[in-house]
Amino acid sequence: MIAEQTGADLFEIVPVDDHYPMTYNALTDVAMKEQREKARPAYKGEVPDLSQYDTIFIGAPVWWGDWPMIMYTFFEKNMAALSGKKLVPFSTHEGSGLSGFDRKLSKAISDSNVLKGLAIRGNDCQNKKESVRKSVNSWISGLDIK
Repeated sequence: MIAEQTGADLFEIVPVDDHYPMTYNALTDVAMKEQREKARPAYKGEVPDLSQYDTIFIGAPVWWGDWPMIMYTFFEKNMAALSGKKLVPFSTHEGSGLSGFDRKLSKAISDSNVLKGLAIRGNDCQNKKESVRKSVNSWISGLDIK
């Protein structure tokens, strides 16, 4: 929806070793273990040349109140390319909201301008698409991006 509204290019961060379980409880156990170990899972593919972008939307599901650890791999590998950019966090969640994604992104990429983020319940993304679309469009129209 964000890409549709903004005309953005997309890059999906997909783990090289996709061992993640599909059931909620099993997945939260893996997420907790990765967080405890400060894991840095590798991701597939090469990130596009970020120098051509002024604003970059970065989204993920909330895992145990934080970004999934693979996102920290992305932040660390691309820190120089993300510095000086407008970064816009967004999340899906089931009760924890944005979960400090904005603060944590500012800390990970300190030389960036982190804009107001958006948190949407994952269940709503699946079952209330038109309502979510309105929320996304309203959020984007309130951002300082061009």
